Amino acid sequence: MAATRKSLNQAFWDLGLRFQWDEDTWVVLEKLPDLETQIKHYLTHYQPHLLAVYDVELLGRLVEKQLTTPGETRMGMEAHRST
Repeated sequence: MAATRKSLNQAFWDLGLRFQWDEDTWVVLEKLPDLETQIKHYLTHYQPHLLAVYDVELLGRLVEKQLTTPGETRMGMEAHRST
C-alpha cells in the first residue's frame, strides 16, 4: 500500500504512537520497499529504544489497518477532561 507521509502520521497519531515523520525522514523512508521496512528503519535509526517495546511486524499491520479505516479507531492515550 502506497501511503503519504501525512496519512501515515495521522495513522500513527490515531494509534497512540507519538512519533511523526518529517520531510527529511520521509525522503529516506519513501525509497524503502514497504511499510514494515520503513517502520523498522525508522525505529532502528531514529528511536532504537522503541524496538524493545514494539514488534515491527505487528506495528506494520496495525498501521496498514488504520490506513484503510482512517478515523474509525482511536487507540491513543489522550487525557480526557471531565466537564
